[in-house]
Amino acid sequence: MKGEATMSSFRRSLGIAGFMVKNGLLTILTTLIIVFSIRVMLGNMDTDWKRFIPTFFFVLIIITFFFFIIYSQGRRLRSEQEQLVNVFKHISDGVLVLDSTMNIKRINPAASRMLKLDEGEVSVSFCNMCSNYPGLNKLCSYQDCFVSDSLQQPVELQLITPQGGAKSINASVSHYVDSMHGPLSILRIQEIEEQRQQEQHQIAKMITHSILLAQENERKLISRELHDGIGQSLYSILIQSEVLKQNMDSELSEDLDATRQYVLQEKLDTLQESIRNTIEDIRDLSAELRPSALDDIGLIAALRKYFRTYGQRFGIQVHFKVEEDSGRMSAAIETAFYRIVQEALTNAAKYAQTDVVDVQLKLQSTLAELEVRDYGLGFIITTELRQGVGLYSMEERVKILGGSFDIQSSLGQGTIIQVQVPVEDRSISGSEEGV
Repeated sequence: MKGEATMSSFRRSLGIAGFMVKNGLLTILTTLIIVFSIRVMLGNMDTDWKRFIPTFFFVLIIITFFFFIIYSQGRRLRSEQEQLVNVFKHISDGVLVLDSTMNIKRINPAASRMLKLDEGEVSVSFCNMCSNYPGLNKLCSYQDCFVSDSLQQPVELQLITPQGGAKSINASVSHYVDSMHGPLSILRIQEIEEQRQQEQHQIAKMITHSILLAQENERKLISRELHDGIGQSLYSILIQSEVLKQNMDSELSEDLDATRQYVLQEKLDTLQESIRNTIEDIRDLSAELRPSALDDIGLIAALRKYFRTYGQRFGIQVHFKVEEDSGRMSAAIETAFYRIVQEALTNAAKYAQTDVVDVQLKLQSTLAELEVRDYGLGFIITTELRQGVGLYSMEERVKILGGSFDIQSSLGQGTIIQVQVPVEDRSISGSEEGV
C-alpha cells in the first residue's frame, strides 16, 4: 500500500512537471506580454528594464499558480470523464443516448450486443427500430412518445434489429440537456428473456424451499404421531400383556398342565419381545424422521446422539469435532446441517466401505462451516450423479440459505463434503422454520 501511494505521488509529480515543461514557454511569453503592457500603461518605456525584473517574477508566479489550478481541475475532470466512460462501457444494462429527433447518438457495448448494432452506428433512428411493434402507433406517436416522459416503471417493448430479428426488452427513460447537443434522452434497456430466467430461477428456489419446508413439517408431524400415538399404544399393549402374564401365572396354573402352560408362556414372551422390538423400531424411525433433540437442545447434541446410533447400526466410527461453538443457530441452518450430515453418512454406509468418518463443525458468529469426510472407495463425480436426489437435496438446502456447497471425491481417495453458510442474526436462533 505504501509503495502504491509512493508510485502514485511520483506519477502525479511527473504529470505536473510535464505540464509545466509543455506550457513553460507559454507562461513566460504571457508574463512578458503582461510586463510589457504594464510598462506601456505606466509610460516608462525609457526606464531601465531591470527595474521590472521583480514585477516579471511576481507576474510569472501568479500565472504559474493559475496554470497549476487549471491543470488540477483538468486532471480531475479527465478522471471523472474516464470513470463515466468506463461505467458506460461496462454496465450490464444496455444504454442508448437519443437526441430530440429520436436518432441514436451513442450506444454502449451491452446495448450493441442486444440490438445487433455497431457502437459507431449513430445514424439509426430509434423509431424505426420499434415501428413494427403491434399498436405502437398508439403508444408512441411523435407528440406522445414514451421516451418524452421520465418513466419510473419500465415499459415492455419489442424492438426490430437491423437483421430483422425481434428483441423483447424493458425500457426506462431519463433526460438531460447537453450544452452542445441540446435535449438528450437516456434509454436504459434490459432483455426480458434474461430477466425472466432470473425470475424463474427465483421462483424455482422458492418452490424448492417450500417443498423442503413442507417435507420437514410433515416429518415432524409423522415423527410425533409415531412417538406419541402408535408408540404409546404399543407400550400400553406391552403393559397389558405383562398384566395378562402375571394373571396367567396365578389363575391358570391349576387348570393347565405344565406343558401347555409352558407353551403359552413362551408364546406370550415372544409376543412381548416383538412388541418391544416394534417400540424400539418406532423410536428409531421417529428419531430418523425428526429427532426431538434437534428442536429441544440443538444441533450438536442431536448429532452426537445420531452418531452413537449410527455407529451401533453400521459399525462405523464417527469422529466429531466442534470448533468455535458460539451457541445455537437458526432452526433453518441447524435442520439443513443435520440433514446434510444424515445424507452424507447414509451414503458412506451404503457405498464407501469405510470404517471411519470425520465430521467437523465450525460455528462462528457470522459463518457456519461443516465438513464431512470419509476414507472409503470414493467415486467419479459426474453431472448425472451430482443431479441425483441425495446430492441435489444437500446442495439445494445450502443454496436456499445463501451458502456454498462443494463435494470432492476420487477413486480410492474417499469423499469430502464442505458447506459454508452465512449466519446473519443469532438473536432469532431457533425461531425460524427448518428447511
